[in-house]
Amino acid sequence: MIRPILISLALLLGSAVPAQAHKDPCAWLVPHLKRYGLPEKEFLYIAKRESGCNPKAINAKFDKKGNVIWTLNKNKTIDRGLLQINSIHKPTVRQLCGKGGLDLLLELNCNLKVASYLYKRYGLRPWAVVSSSS
Repeated sequence: MIRPILISLALLLGSAVPAQAHKDPCAWLVPHLKRYGLPEKEFLYIAKRESGCNPKAINAKFDKKGNVIWTLNKNKTIDRGLLQINSIHKPTVRQLCGKGGLDLLLELNCNLKVASYLYKRYGLRPWAVVSSSS
């Protein structure tokens, strides 16, 4: 709702549309990507596509007891956080972020630290779409 109001107000006042109205909603991420040595173009795209730039994104639904009742992944794994790190990387998460479990991936620094490790080791393969013949 704010964006149309800003644009209308700018047009009424005869001025240009405020710069913030055109600003990339994920621009806040750029300095963090640089800090962890992640290429800006590729990882901005991944963040937008995978989580909508939401550090708390999870591609699963849970019941009241914490059991997974739905996941986007056919192999029942779960992707978490800004860059949607897959649950198969649990040992790496523990090694890099501590003993808090996979929920640590919902913390920006842990998610980026693990992403940086995976990128340096495997390139963009952990974020590649894998098709299944089944």
